[in-house]
Amino acid sequence: MAMDSIDHEIIGILQTDGRISATELSDRISLSLSATSDRLRRLQQNGVIAGFTVVVDAEAAGRPIQALVDVRLGSGGSYATSLDALTELDMVVDAVHLTGRFDTQLRVAARDIAELDSLLEILKDQHGAEETNTRLVLRTIDGFPRPVQVAT
Repeated sequence: MAMDSIDHEIIGILQTDGRISATELSDRISLSLSATSDRLRRLQQNGVIAGFTVVVDAEAAGRPIQALVDVRLGSGGSYATSLDALTELDMVVDAVHLTGRFDTQLRVAARDIAELDSLLEILKDQHGAEETNTRLVLRTIDGFPRPVQVAT
């Protein structure tokens, strides 16, 4: 999809304030409300804007233990089935498929170390993980995570 400077400006504003009203957005980019709404609809239909979300602080939500868990699956199970099962584990907040030694990396937010340990057991016993490597997150560096910048 070809995007112009106004589309880039819209995305930048929404990445800073996803709750901005269409009226306020149209004022900030100096377009009519209908033209702004059309652009928003087009950006969503073309998949540039994948959705709007709320960012929840894990510690405030009662899940202060954050970890990155690398998972290598055994050869006996189905990778697709294992991935589908991850969506049912509440403490898994992000999962990516990787190249290299491990198949998947999970970002986990747990209530405590016991819950994290329980997840590792579940991965091995129920989801075919042959090996895991777990690292505790000490803190998130200021300025991250940050929004994806649209390529120009």
